[in-house]
Amino acid sequence: MNTSEVIKYARQRLEGLAGHVFEVMEVAKPVSPNAAVNLAKIISKLSPLVGNLIEFNTVEYLNDQPDFAGLGTWKRQDPGGDVPNLVKIAVISGGLFLFG
Repeated sequence: MNTSEVIKYARQRLEGLAGHVFEVMEVAKPVSPNAAVNLAKIISKLSPLVGNLIEFNTVEYLNDQPDFAGLGTWKRQDPGGDVPNLVKIAVISGGLFLFG
């Protein structure tokens, strides 16, 4: 499997997850109106956390796909500018490749 085939296959697998719920966090109903106001003030802070948890779940899902067995491992990397968050590290035809 070459690089473009791996990316195409991964895209197809991920598109098949449309509508899937990643159970990464649950926010309980606020106990009072004041608690609801306080939650509304900080709820945006959860976005990066939830995004990272979804990335971890995505990596785990892709690594569980049998068609990738023996080709390397999907990894999540911390972004450092305009780099992809999910990358595939693979040995294909004797070479080491890193692609996202």
